[in-house]
Amino acid sequence: MLRLGALAWILAAQFFVAQIVVASAWTAPFSLRTRMISDLGNTACGASHRSRSAGVCSPWHAVMNASFVIVGVTMTAGALLTRRAFRAGWPRTVAAALFVAAGAGVMLVGLYPENENAAKHLIGAGVNFVAGNTALILFGVALPVSFPNRSLRWFSITAGIAGLLATMLIASHRDLGLGSGSIERVAAYTTSSWQIVAGLAFWQRTRATFDGDDALG
Repeated sequence: MLRLGALAWILAAQFFVAQIVVASAWTAPFSLRTRMISDLGNTACGASHRSRSAGVCSPWHAVMNASFVIVGVTMTAGALLTRRAFRAGWPRTVAAALFVAAGAGVMLVGLYPENENAAKHLIGAGVNFVAGNTALILFGVALPVSFPNRSLRWFSITAGIAGLLATMLIASHRDLGLGSGSIERVAAYTTSSWQIVAGLAFWQRTRATFDGDDALG
């Protein structure tokens, strides 16, 4: 179970690959600083309700929206399958529930592109940012003291805090001069990056205890 959960989280790497591939299809340069990730999933060319999205035209939007759904599935599957790898208690329970909710939020983002249903799209993104990053902090707290990769605990907590701070900046329409796209990516990339790092750490753990007598499953 743990090995499958680790693999699910590692597969979140496709999210970053998809963005590079989809952005390469744009005729205009795609700026990570000013363009939002959702711009890659817009299904029509032209301006959306956000003025900063003027000139959006993403020919391979279907790839990006499928990637959103897939990363949501990996979040959910990984949270359920790796649950036993964390110490029993309320942090583990809440973290898993929040990560499942965050995964559902990302799926909403992919199923409802911003230019087609802005309300559901933004709700999905908001749930992902808040629930996902809060889950990272709790996952860090719930890691067993004996877990061999001790840096994962601090990476989890630090990433979660950074993601929540970025989310607050988005909500207050501030970008600290970094650009709206950059701030959004901090809020979004913390969870997907953490999935890959945690997935690799757990995969390594399963290899070390593959004799079948480990309680982590």
